[in-house]
Amino acid sequence: MTQFISPLDDTLIRFDAAAALLANREPYATPDAMLEMLVRAAWRGDFNPPCQYEDNDYDHSQRNDPDNWLRIPIEAPPATLTEGQLRLKPHPFEYFEGNCETLLSVMYCMRLLPGDQSAWDDLLNHGNGRMYLHGAQDALTALVRMPLNTYSEAGRAYLAGLFIPRRMLQTWLDQQSSRFKSLFSVNQAANDRPLSEPANDSHGNTAQTKRGRPALGAWPAIASWAVELSEGDPDMPRKELAGRLYERALKEFDMAEVPNETTILRRLAGMLDEREPPMRGDA
Repeated sequence: MTQFISPLDDTLIRFDAAAALLANREPYATPDAMLEMLVRAAWRGDFNPPCQYEDNDYDHSQRNDPDNWLRIPIEAPPATLTEGQLRLKPHPFEYFEGNCETLLSVMYCMRLLPGDQSAWDDLLNHGNGRMYLHGAQDALTALVRMPLNTYSEAGRAYLAGLFIPRRMLQTWLDQQSSRFKSLFSVNQAANDRPLSEPANDSHGNTAQTKRGRPALGAWPAIASWAVELSEGDPDMPRKELAGRLYERALKEFDMAEVPNETTILRRLAGMLDEREPPMRGDA
């Protein structure tokens, strides 16, 4: 769970930002057409994490890799909110790792699926309130075949705000076409960047980073806490450690100074191997 994903994140990209980049590379396509392509792929399960039987992933290392999961905005659990926050409509949102069924569940509950809500109730609920006992696969198959213009404005905005790991997106694109090679690679050279690149499409060019992206203020403290917590509990899973570091940083720094939980997780190896922690403004 992540409360906020920075537009400067260099591991994730929003669907609408990715669609804009793709359309810039493909002159005969519009951003809406590219967004629709990504949405259809999400419903089809192309961006689902691998199951443990794929590629002999018996230790779940691939399934547990944050780079294999979409980030889906979901209302924060009521138990985590104050009494005053519970009265807000909508409730505060957080980003959770999820797959196509997660997305279906959330958009169904938020009444953001295209068309008549009562028809979705019949398909998914059958009047008994127990979703997914009926109709989930039929719903997903139908959604793959529904154009983007069948969604409400709120539904399209929600889909545009999904985040996808760049590595996952690049791998998927390379399977579709050779025209988008290295488009979402973090190490793409600055002079290869499309002119209309969105703000959150950052790259790993060190010189440009130093000029344009100051280091996030929380990084030195996070690096110190990582060593401290790891020494206190060497067997703590890295994912749990990243979550603790993220929550602690939010308490002591402004959100704009805190990298997201996924980036912390990716940088932990460098911190705990006593290499110099990243200070490139990674978010």
